[in-house]
Amino acid sequence: MYSLTSMTKRHILIFLRDKTAVFFSFLSVLILLTLYFLFIGRQYTSGSAMDMLDEDLKTYLVAGVMMGGVIIINTMSLSLGMMGSIINDMEFRRLDGFLVTPVKRYKIILSYYISSIIVTTFLTIFMWILTVLYVGIFSGYWYSISTILLASLYIFLFTFISSSMMIFLTTLLKSVNAFGTMSGVLGTLIGFMSGIYMPLVVLGKSMAYVASLVPFTHMAIILKNLLLKAPYKELSLIVPSDAMKEISIVYGTEEIGILGMDVSMGLIMLGCIVLSGVFLYFAYRRLNRKMGK
Repeated sequence: MYSLTSMTKRHILIFLRDKTAVFFSFLSVLILLTLYFLFIGRQYTSGSAMDMLDEDLKTYLVAGVMMGGVIIINTMSLSLGMMGSIINDMEFRRLDGFLVTPVKRYKIILSYYISSIIVTTFLTIFMWILTVLYVGIFSGYWYSISTILLASLYIFLFTFISSSMMIFLTTLLKSVNAFGTMSGVLGTLIGFMSGIYMPLVVLGKSMAYVASLVPFTHMAIILKNLLLKAPYKELSLIVPSDAMKEISIVYGTEEIGILGMDVSMGLIMLGCIVLSGVFLYFAYRRLNRKMGK
């Protein structure tokens, strides 16, 4: 147990000490926040139905839409950033030093995964707390304790799913350069494919079908529904019910099922958890094989 704890601590410290790695892990999130503040956020508060809203309620609504996507991207980008230590250790042959110690291989591999979950969960929940404070201070609306706690539990679950996918993708790479390229592209790609950068209704039906196969899409829908539950109640007192339906589609809180089929969100998330286990298994096999070379 001590060896697993020590190696996990080692990966965490290496990541946090590398300011460049931390910055680029947040790069996708920073780009998304910039896009929201510059022009994406405006599309969520434009239109005749929104003209009757005060600025505080608009801030409450946009924050829910924005952070529902940003937090999901954060679980992915931070998980991937943490996995960079695997590539570095393999390319610079630091793993050779681990392999001559009595530490079992599964502990070495598990330490990378655990360190990813710890760092990603901690930093993402920290971002979530900042969101709660931002919304409360600038809009006057405060999220309930139950919403704060449930969102934190979702963050832990989504981190588990994201980290499982990212460690598997990392095992497919062979060099630091390839890892850097994937890190720069993947966040933006996921953002568009999952309807986080812009509503899926804008991208068309075909793109919605593709998005329905991406776990991050459903994760964003779940989180947005949670963060927008209270704002929707406020909005429903002002906006007609037919307009509320259109707003929910544009805001990305409507469930889309799988390939147009009506599949419950519970089943989809259960499938994502099972898929995460499969990714972990194959990631372990690939890493174990590479370490044996």
